[in-house]
Amino acid sequence: MSLPEAATVALRVVLVLGGIYLALCVALWAVQDKLIFHPQKPIAGAKHPAAKAVALNRGDAVLRGWTVNEDAEGALVIYYGGNAEEVSAHIDGFRALPATTVLFNYRGYGASDGKPSEGVLVEDAVAIAEWAKERFPGRPLVLFGLSLGSGVAALATPRTKPDALVLVSPYRSVEHIARAAYPIFPIRWLLRHPFRAETAVESMPRALVFAAPHDRVIRFAESEAMVRLIGDKAQLHTFDVAHGEFLFHPPVWALVAEFLGDLMSKHG
Repeated sequence: MSLPEAATVALRVVLVLGGIYLALCVALWAVQDKLIFHPQKPIAGAKHPAAKAVALNRGDAVLRGWTVNEDAEGALVIYYGGNAEEVSAHIDGFRALPATTVLFNYRGYGASDGKPSEGVLVEDAVAIAEWAKERFPGRPLVLFGLSLGSGVAALATPRTKPDALVLVSPYRSVEHIARAAYPIFPIRWLLRHPFRAETAVESMPRALVFAAPHDRVIRFAESEAMVRLIGDKAQLHTFDVAHGEFLFHPPVWALVAEFLGDLMSKHG
């Protein structure tokens, strides 16, 4: 093969590989909503005597959820779930806390209307917190976020000004997670829902943090990096559980109850 022929073949290979790479970038951009959000259908029979069904009209969508222990005298907890949760699955856990908890499903999750995105989830998170504070005034506010919800809670912090946070499997941003999973792609330019929780660190109050050393969804190193950014305000506890098992692990609830009790003693 002559040198010009070899150069032509090499150019064709480069063009083919470049085309494949570009096609993969387009595909990643197109399917990212399905990679980040996994809406769940309502859980049949999700009722409990300590929970009351509530709805919040956001104008373009109605969010549906529950209040738990409305008559409790403890803190006011707002729960933001993971990316594949129907939040009523945790009513039993929150029922045992010395607090009133508000849980709404994200848009498109459970019986809530609409379609999820970073922008609407954060705006809804702020609206839910404001609605809850008006309904249950005078209590310390705690934003409780799990996995994806930890970023939602963090990003709502500057505007809601909570007294404390509970973060389960936190992360600095979805961008950091995606770059680790897809290192050859220009994630920063492809990502529509970066959830840059790290940008809210300066606004964060004290935080109770849970992470798992062998978490396969949000790597422990990523959670550790976020904890380092939060600094001395963060109290980290580790449990060797799977990513979705934290809220089915009784020691986690015991630590949350202790944390809320301490918060109330200082609030009073």
